[in-house]
Amino acid sequence: MPSELPFLIGELVREAIDHPELFSSRNLHSLIMEGVERVLIEKTLEHTRGNKRKAAQVLGINRNTLTNKIKKYEIDPQ
Repeated sequence: MPSELPFLIGELVREAIDHPELFSSRNLHSLIMEGVERVLIEKTLEHTRGNKRKAAQVLGINRNTLTNKIKKYEIDPQ
C-alpha cells in the first residue's frame, strides 16, 4: 500500500467530519472505495498496455466485470 494512502484517507475523514454537507449525497466509504478501485484499474491497464484480458486476470475479476467498471468510471483503456 502506498505510504500516502492512509494520510489521504485520514484527510477525507476529517473533511467529512468538518463539512458533512459536502458528503450528504454519497457516503465516505463509497467515495473512497470507488476512488481506489478506479486508480487500481487505471494502473493495471497501464501496466498491461490496455490488455483487458490480462488486466482482469491480474485483478482477479471477470473480463466482463472489468469492462463494466471501465464504463462506470469512464476509463480510457488505452
